[in-house]
Amino acid sequence: MKYVAFLLGLWMLSGCTPKVIVQQNLAARVHKATIQCVALPSGPAKAKLCATALICQTTAQSAAEALQKAQAATAAGSTDIAAEASAAGLGVLADSACKQGGW
Repeated sequence: MKYVAFLLGLWMLSGCTPKVIVQQNLAARVHKATIQCVALPSGPAKAKLCATALICQTTAQSAAEALQKAQAATAAGSTDIAAEASAAGLGVLADSACKQGGW
């Protein structure tokens, strides 16, 4: 069943732009981070994990907003180099921040 869901997901993503796929990937990682944070009992380990999850979430949100700005420029028929560079940089930052927590 998981295999079918995986193939369905790939089929659905095949029509998406790379920026949308990056946003979906970041959203899934933030979701995993949130679930792990909520699941831990109170204590120092939870505080550390939740702080890392918050950094993952914050950077992922910034990256998603930058990606959407770059997409809007592309949809309008222009290329905003600054928006593209910002989106790429924030995407790398979010990826790194989420990897710190193992997501």
